[in-house]
Amino acid sequence: MSESALLAAIARTVSSLPEGALDRLIELLQAGASDNQIRTAVPTPNYEEIASGLLTERSVQDPVPDGAALALALAAAREREQAARQQQVSIVWTGPETDAVPVRRTDQALLEVICRATLKLIVVSFAVYKVREVADALVAAAQRGCDVAVVLESEAESGGKVTYDMAAALGSEVGAYASLYSWPHDLRPETGNGKRASLHVKCAVADGERLLVSSANLTEYAFTKNMELGLLVEGGDIPKRVDEHLSALISAGILRLLPA
Repeated sequence: MSESALLAAIARTVSSLPEGALDRLIELLQAGASDNQIRTAVPTPNYEEIASGLLTERSVQDPVPDGAALALALAAAREREQAARQQQVSIVWTGPETDAVPVRRTDQALLEVICRATLKLIVVSFAVYKVREVADALVAAAQRGCDVAVVLESEAESGGKVTYDMAAALGSEVGAYASLYSWPHDLRPETGNGKRASLHVKCAVADGERLLVSSANLTEYAFTKNMELGLLVEGGDIPKRVDEHLSALISAGILRLLPA
């Protein structure tokens, strides 16, 4: 079993247990209590189920982390979650700069979102062209155990609005490591003259904790020459809600997996 499964179990434990139960679990792990003592320490079914899931994931690791290490990981995950609840919003910009307001570069903000993702990453863009550094970062995220999904406008589905293959432009290596999705032509509303709506979203959301929303496509010009505006949202519930919304569209088949 991979480390990512244990990390997911730690995150699930921290988000599911109330403070008192989590404190007790950490205390028992630090004291070297047996698995049975840990499972039965708090007399609620939810606690036993969550604790059992965590202990099961620990037991299949090689080497098996000791109680102190797992307790430390839980404490760190709780601190991270508490910090994530405090939302911060930054302006993200490509184009002429001024001294009036500090801004962050679009490419730097996107790479930060991708590089800090640990469990789950969803990136959505209408156009993709000449973004080798982004492609490399997506592959690296997948290689460290992150579940990477990329949603793209499709040449076949766009009705002529894009004239080249976005998945090919992003690179075959990304396709080998990430799941690529598009919005099927038959599910798009008609806009008149036989045309259909566009997949025009540009965003990236990591771990339900960081969200970049931008006018910028994944293109060299959007990162270096155009005038583009976006917002980087860190913490709070907005990144999580966007993650859940996009994930629901994928689960419902509204965003469909592209053929390999």
